[in-house]
Amino acid sequence: MSKLRLYIDTALHLKPSQIAYRIWRKLGGSMRLHVGYRPCPDANKADIRRVPALSEIDFDPVFLARFDVNALLDDRVELLNHEERMDWRESWHAELSTPLWHFNLHYHEYLLPLAKAFLDEGDKRYLDKAKAIVDSWIDACPRERGGVAWDPYVISMRIVSWLAFRAELDDALRTDDAFCERINASLAEQYVHLSQHLEKDLLANHYLENLKALAILACYFGDRKTLELALPMLKTQVNEQVLDDGMHFELSPMYQKIVLEDLMRAAIVLRDSGFGEHAEAFKLQQMCDCLYSMERGIDRTPLFNDCGDNVAKSRDALLLCARERFGVVPEFHGVLKNSGYCILERQTKAGFVKVIFDAGKPGPAYAMGHVHCDALSFECFVDGEPWIVNCGTFAYQDAKRLEFKKTHSHSTVMVNGEEQHECWAPFRVARYSTGAVEDSAATIVRGALLQCGGKCKVVREIVLEADGLRVVDHLVGDGCIESAFVFARDVPEADGQIDEVAYAPEFGVYRDSCRIISQPANSHEVYFTYPRYKKAVV
Repeated sequence: MSKLRLYIDTALHLKPSQIAYRIWRKLGGSMRLHVGYRPCPDANKADIRRVPALSEIDFDPVFLARFDVNALLDDRVELLNHEERMDWRESWHAELSTPLWHFNLHYHEYLLPLAKAFLDEGDKRYLDKAKAIVDSWIDACPRERGGVAWDPYVISMRIVSWLAFRAELDDALRTDDAFCERINASLAEQYVHLSQHLEKDLLANHYLENLKALAILACYFGDRKTLELALPMLKTQVNEQVLDDGMHFELSPMYQKIVLEDLMRAAIVLRDSGFGEHAEAFKLQQMCDCLYSMERGIDRTPLFNDCGDNVAKSRDALLLCARERFGVVPEFHGVLKNSGYCILERQTKAGFVKVIFDAGKPGPAYAMGHVHCDALSFECFVDGEPWIVNCGTFAYQDAKRLEFKKTHSHSTVMVNGEEQHECWAPFRVARYSTGAVEDSAATIVRGALLQCGGKCKVVREIVLEADGLRVVDHLVGDGCIESAFVFARDVPEADGQIDEVAYAPEFGVYRDSCRIISQPANSHEVYFTYPRYKKAVV
């Protein structure tokens, strides 16, 4: 009965259409762009000039540094901090590492480091290897075989890699008619398949990525009819999913950057195809403001909900692209009122101190797969270095996944020994708590947590003082709270239980760090003196 109750509570959050589409998909039904509609792209009309290269993103130095191009020449691929040796004829379907790793393998992002190496060094081995990888995928992954290769989200990400690779190496590739014809024929087939398998049962970022891919491919193939169907749907999703403060509504800073990149790619394609007025609905200014506010002066992606480095492109590359291609100059906002994130900054004797505080809702009720128990959690950076942190995500398919989602894996508050949200499966949430910003200024913020079921309320206040950080937690009502603080380094002396906890700033790697958990009480007040780091923020 307990498991049944979890299923029921989870299903209650979903939209009726999601449930209907999930059943329809299980029965083998298709989820088309429009009832009865099937695109008929003409591969001969494909024109890479409609898909400009975005070198600021394609060749982001932080992104390129993830890949060893010489290892790729040796058929070794490292993704998410895990390396596998490839047999390009068979490995596309092998059970390598985790499903998420396999997804990333099929994204083909590593084509771009090979392209950059070829452009920089003129060594044809890099070009030949990239072309051989694409050819091997086409040979080994026919549509009828299905699998991960033809997952709608995977297609939505892979077509960006293929088109970026094609655009960056246009001069070198346009002389190889056979290769260009082959890649265009495959893109046309992926385009048709995607239009018939949209993720209307999942919605959220998956559905937005599907529509983005269809819009880009419609422009690439000069398919105006499909574009006229897809564009209004894409704009509707952007309006719903990109909050007015620029954060993506699943409230993951990592996914916010992924969505920003893809909307900029769609916007530039639409602009160069004569549909630029539609890109004005993509909220690029707000998204850049959000990214700049969250990450100004720090060295990694903030770890709220499912999040980690080495997945999205870097802040600097995204903001550079926005400025160069769209004239967007980001502005700082201390409160992102729609998402509930608050940012405090102060110059101190220890250096530049920044706190990012989460006092918002966990995410959209119908799409909570990426939610963590991190309401009222915060991360504190000193001179750009993480000090007080959340533990991160580590992996999507791993026995540790639910451990990383738990309340005490975040620098936040637990009420009466109960988890903030019922994260009962890797991507399932039943009952959940919610938060709200009560007050915020330059160096002080106060937020509230309403425990699931409305049983009690916790108020947390954070103050950036001249020499240290003050945190005050108070329970309104009966019961007790425990305040947890996770330290990436420099653990201060403090009252409470000190133990080890896994800290994963990136996917696929973690290290042991320390956590301080206060004794249960009605209220807590702690003061941590800032550590001093040598590194200075520029």
